[in-house]
This record gives sequence, C-alpha cells and structure tokens, in this order.
Amino acid sequence: MQKHVLSQKDMREFKNKIKMLYNIDINANKIEIGKDKKRVFYFLDDVLCFFDDKLIPTLCFLQKNDINMPWVKIDEGAVKAIVRGADLYAPGVLESSGNLLPGSLIVVKARQGQPVAVMMGTGEMIEALSSRKGRVATSLHWIGDEVWNMCKSKT
Repeated sequence: MQKHVLSQKDMREFKNKIKMLYNIDINANKIEIGKDKKRVFYFLDDVLCFFDDKLIPTLCFLQKNDINMPWVKIDEGAVKAIVRGADLYAPGVLESSGNLLPGSLIVVKARQGQPVAVMMGTGEMIEALSSRKGRVATSLHWIGDEVWNMCKSKT
C-alpha cells in the first residue's frame, strides 16, 4: 500500500472532521493516508487509526481514546461470534448507550467494556432491540480482521 503524508492544510481539515464527528482532539504530529484497491486508511504517527471515507475509527484507536460514540455491551456468546466477523443480533445485547440509529456507527463492547467491533446499525435495529429479536448491526471491523492486524502490527 502506498502512503503519503498530509499537508498542513489537509491535516487541519482532517483534525476538524474528527473533532466534528467524534468530539475528540487529535494531537498527531504526522498524519498519513494510504490506499489499497477498495479502502482508504488514515495513520496517525504511524498507527492505523481510521479507515474508509466515513472515517471509521479502528479498535486500536478506540482502546486508547475515549470517543463519544453509541455503544452496546454484549454477552460472551455474542463475543465469540463477533470476533469471527458475524453481525450483531438482539439476543446478544446486554446493555446500550447513546443514540442508536439505523446507519449510525456503533462500538460493540464485551461485558467488561473492552471494544471488540465497530458496526453499522441496520434498518430494523430499533425494532430488533425492543423485541429482542433480529439483526441489530452489520459488522465493519472486529478483533482479528485485516484492519485489526494492520493496526496491531504498529502498536
């Protein structure tokens, strides 16, 4: 993958987008952008922290930074499925916080609070949570996937 360092102007724009999306200040000295065939990756001080045009935070970034994002806590059975790339279904959800909306990014946490996946809420999310049946979120990034391996190799 080819990477290049963002200009000062592009760094300011990137930091402003992150501030707007996640209400967090980025204090990186170097921000690089990398592209492969299908995705865009953003590296802060040589660590993969965001990916995709939607600036989805990586689990490596979430484990080190407190980001204001909706989240759900899941049971151990759901964790086993999630770390193999499965979508999230309502029976595995123990607790939730934040504005859970269809199409929104959601941090999926194990019972102990450790982030295990980043997902996008499905169209039937609200109904699934209230009825405790159905798919709540679609998997975008989880422990053990390609993005996880990329960010863990630098930490």
